[in-house]
This record gives sequence, C-alpha cells and structure tokens, in this order.
Amino acid sequence: MGAESDLLALYMAQTYLGSILTSLSLVLMRGRRTKTFAVWCWMAARSLFLVFAFVSEVYWVMVVMAFFWLLEAFPNPAYTRIIQAIYPAGVRGKALSLVRLGMTGAILLTTPFAGWMLDHWGFRVIFPVAALLGMLSTWQFNRLDVEEGTLPPRETRSVTSLVGLVRSNRNFAIHLLSFTFFGLGGLIGVAFYPIVQVDRLGLSYTTIGLLGMAQSVTWLLGFVYWGRAVDRLGGVWVMRVNLAIGVLVPFSYIWAENAWMLLPAFIAQGIISAGIDLGLINTTIQLAEPEKLVEYAAVQATVIGIRGMIGPFIGVALVNLGVEQSVIFALGAGLTAVAWWVSGYIQLPLSPEEMRAKRERLRFRWPLRFRHPRV
Repeated sequence: MGAESDLLALYMAQTYLGSILTSLSLVLMRGRRTKTFAVWCWMAARSLFLVFAFVSEVYWVMVVMAFFWLLEAFPNPAYTRIIQAIYPAGVRGKALSLVRLGMTGAILLTTPFAGWMLDHWGFRVIFPVAALLGMLSTWQFNRLDVEEGTLPPRETRSVTSLVGLVRSNRNFAIHLLSFTFFGLGGLIGVAFYPIVQVDRLGLSYTTIGLLGMAQSVTWLLGFVYWGRAVDRLGGVWVMRVNLAIGVLVPFSYIWAENAWMLLPAFIAQGIISAGIDLGLINTTIQLAEPEKLVEYAAVQATVIGIRGMIGPFIGVALVNLGVEQSVIFALGAGLTAVAWWVSGYIQLPLSPEEMRAKRERLRFRWPLRFRHPRV
C-alpha cells in the first residue's frame, strides 16, 4: 500500500497502544467478570477487520489497526486472571503449551493459503475472513467455564497505588526492570533487521522463507519444552534462560555476511518466542500476590506498552545521528545481557525439596569432613 519506513515504525509502536492503557481496564473491570470483559473487548477488536473491505488508504489502515491493538491488548490483565483460574499451578505450563501448540500449528498450516489469498484477492478479502475466524474463536473462548468464585477485591484506584504495589514487591520490581532492558535490547534494532537481510546481504525471499521456517520449527518445539520447564522450574527460571538466549538475536546481525550467519538469530527468535510467551505470564502469577494478580498484570502491561512505544524510535534516532547499524545491534545485545544479569537478583523462597537438599549440603564441611547428625 506504499507505506514508508516512518509509517512502519509508527505501526510497530502502536501495537503496544493497548498495553500502555491497560491500567485503565482496572476501572472498567470493577464489578464485572473478567471473562465477560475480555470477550467483549476481543469481539469488538476482531470485528474491526471487517472494515478493511472498504479501506484503500494506508492512513485509514493505520487508524483501524490502532483501535484494533487498543482493544486487543486492553484486557490482558483479565486474561492473566483467567489463566490463573482455569489451570492448576502444577500443570499450567503444559496446558498453556498445548494451547499454544495448536495456535502455532494453525499458523504454519494456514500461512501458505493466506499468502495465496493475498496474492490473488488482496487484503480486502483476507482481513474480513480473518475477522470472521477471530470472532468465531472469541465465541468459542466464551464457552469456557471460568470459576472465579466471589469477585476479587480490586482496591487500586490510582496510578500512585499501582506504583506503591511495585515498591512493596521487590522481586516483581526487579522483573519489570529486567524485562524493560530486554525489550529495549530487542526493539532498538528490529527496524534494521530487514535492511540487513535484503540490502546488505541481498537474500532472496526464498532464503528468508527458509530461515523463517527454521524459526517456526523452533517456535513449535519451544512450546513443548518450555511448558514442562515452567511446571518443574517456574516462570522466573524460564524467563532468565530465555533472556540469555535472546542475546544471540541482535548479536548475530553485527557481523552477518551470509544467510548461514543469521541462522542462529532465527533459531533463537523461535525459541524465545515460545519461552517468553509462557514464561512471562507464569512469572507474573509466580511473583504477584494472588488476590492482586489483575493489578500486577496491568502494571506489567503498562510498562511493556511504554517500552514498546519508545523502543522502535530509539534505534532510528541513533542512526539519524550517524551511529552505525552494527553499533545498534551491539547495544541491543548488551541491553539484553544486562536484562539477564538484573533478573539474577530475583530471590524466591526455597521449596521444601530445595530446603532438604540445602540441609544435606550443609552437613559437609571443608575439605571433605563429614558432619554426623546429632542424636
């Protein structure tokens, strides 16, 4: 449709529009069931794709998509609450991974057909079809039996209260800081990845498609592994491992001279797409006070939204100041490494099994003298 780079950057930023306003959703959810609130938002968002049958100007596309992302991400705290309610903690990771596997499989199977529809019929057909499918999936989601019991108290009534919520939970504050560094590390260079692929390396669409296939396969397999890891080791552990893996994505672009040198970036992106998806929501549940989960999820979504609105423009501004793209990628890798380092300061209470293992280790004294238990 003739969109220029500035509009593409603006679109990338506006995908976080709903996230930055999620704190307002707490006000609208008071006295309402979270599932009902989420379903109404999603139904309205996905029905907007019907408008594309009548849209021809790129600016109107931007307007419609702005409202879509606002409504789609607005009920994210409600979704987190629903996940907490319907999946027991011991199997939550495996259950979520199974759902995501179905989603990923559907994407992989329908993408070739969607591309054919786009080539032959254009976006004015494919978007309304997507609207109908999205509305159907929302209707199906509404059939879930979500037993929330009595409506949880939502005492937060101001931004100051939300800030106080973070200040009172050291681990959650560290998590937010870490994930902010991670997001900035990924976003400051994301606008230049296609430039490296097409302009610098001259990769064909076929080659890029093969790299994308490698990413999709690792994305699919990632859900299988990370779902089990979340249940066994927790969301915080999964997040930290994925932060370390995420360094490979911008780092691979620094000295890339051919497609093979970008393969680690695509594989890593597939792995962390699954890991962050499962790890983030479970980390929120793990670190938040159960009765205030919706408030914690709203704070996290707001921080993600602010980060997402700013991040894409930082890299563009640095390049306009004369900074080389390779330096941007190095900065992104460095910020991601800082995110991994910061996440190490999260201190979780030991489980009973870990406490027993620690006591066993304390029975030994340096150098190799065994301490007999007292009787």
